Amino acid sequence: MLGLLAVLLVFALVAVVPVMIGARMVGANNTGFGSALFGVIMLACLSGAVKLFGFSDVLAFVVGAGVGGLLLSAILGTTFWRALGVSVIATAIQVGAIVLFAGALLASRA
Repeated sequence: MLGLLAVLLVFALVAVVPVMIGARMVGANNTGFGSALFGVIMLACLSGAVKLFGFSDVLAFVVGAGVGGLLLSAILGTTFWRALGVSVIATAIQVGAIVLFAGALLASRA
């Protein structure tokens, strides 16, 4: 049970902390953990809604990026373009963290 909680905590940190960092880098008004967590939850709900409507991959990307940018801009208190910047920064950090975790996992099995 404790191991499951630790894994959930790591996943939450990998999802939320990059949004906080991105928000601070673009000068958003709301850069705290709560705002970033709410933004991540709303983006996850948006992703589920886009999948539910069954858009094509390209249209799903456009709708997700546009509406996601509007959501983040409202939640973080910044402009639409800066919110898209937060999204790009957060994605880059998340991909880097996943690559590091995967490398560590592969190294530990070798």
